[in-house]
Amino acid sequence: MPIKYKITSTNKPGQGKAGEKVYFPRLTQSNRVGMDELIRIIEKRSSASGADVYSVLYNLVNLIPEMLLDGKTIKLDDLGTFSLHAQTRAESSPEKVSAQNITGLKLTFRPDVRIKQELKHPEFIKV
Repeated sequence: MPIKYKITSTNKPGQGKAGEKVYFPRLTQSNRVGMDELIRIIEKRSSASGADVYSVLYNLVNLIPEMLLDGKTIKLDDLGTFSLHAQTRAESSPEKVSAQNITGLKLTFRPDVRIKQELKHPEFIKV
């Protein structure tokens, strides 16, 4: 299935509002797929009931933050890896560094090789 895009424009970087316009493709918003729809699709493609699929997905969603906050990295084979990274503020000496220097957490997802391969040669269509 082709990925839809549209042509958008912006002012050339560094030239401000009076600058020359440049044009580029931008992927269009696709319709979101919620958990209910995913459950129905998985139920049709497997021998698991919708209730079983829901239970597994529900528990996975609840387990991921728990494991991440316990300092673990989560590797789901063929899907990818979830991990936490700290957003920090630097200090001039090690003595000044404390937990207060951690200003936030960033959740990252690195897709597995299989998913990257599947996304390598997409088809595009202009809308």
